[in-house]
Amino acid sequence: MPRTAFGESQQHAEDGVRLLASRVEKAIVDSMEALRTRNMTLARAVVDGDTDVNQKRYALEEEVLQMMATQAPVASDLRESVSILSIVADLERIGDHAEGIARIALFLGDQPLASTEPDLWVMAEKAREMLRGSIDSFLERDEAAARAICDLDDEVDQIYDRIHRHVIEQLSGLPLDAQEFDSYTHLLWASHNIERMGDRATNICERAIFLVTGRFEEINVSSY
Repeated sequence: MPRTAFGESQQHAEDGVRLLASRVEKAIVDSMEALRTRNMTLARAVVDGDTDVNQKRYALEEEVLQMMATQAPVASDLRESVSILSIVADLERIGDHAEGIARIALFLGDQPLASTEPDLWVMAEKAREMLRGSIDSFLERDEAAARAICDLDDEVDQIYDRIHRHVIEQLSGLPLDAQEFDSYTHLLWASHNIERMGDRATNICERAIFLVTGRFEEINVSSY
């Protein structure tokens, strides 16, 4: 197949990655808003929309595999194809974490979440920034930007540590009723979902670096 046609196929796959990332980013924003405002309609939309995220992932994987099987890619092409396969898997998992937060909103209903915990929303914004930056670093083949985004994961982990310590203090230091216990437990679950989003964005950055250098590195390996 002519290289121009192959290049068009690659570009189409990259456009698919961009669109999937945008869809996942919206899921993060909407799930956190649903949790903050207890908007059950919005929470259900995030949960229902995860099926679409999954389907987009599988369609992209099929497209890339078909391209690899039929278009005789050279080594650099294979690096990109393999990277895309890994990236769409991580994007789909980030979508799962956003769905998890939406399900927490649905489970709690109008129960309090310890939603006065401002760090949770700061943490989510950091993870969203990491997601967007990781995709940009991949699309722009920007190794330096990818490494800088990986450094943000330390900030996400530090916020997670603060939330975790605060929750443990509350659970161990006060007589809590069942509803309060649920509130703090789900706060932990929500923060863990966000922490994992940061780890997945780091994975995407690692693939961006691999695409540029041809070497795979594990960066800022999480202790969680």
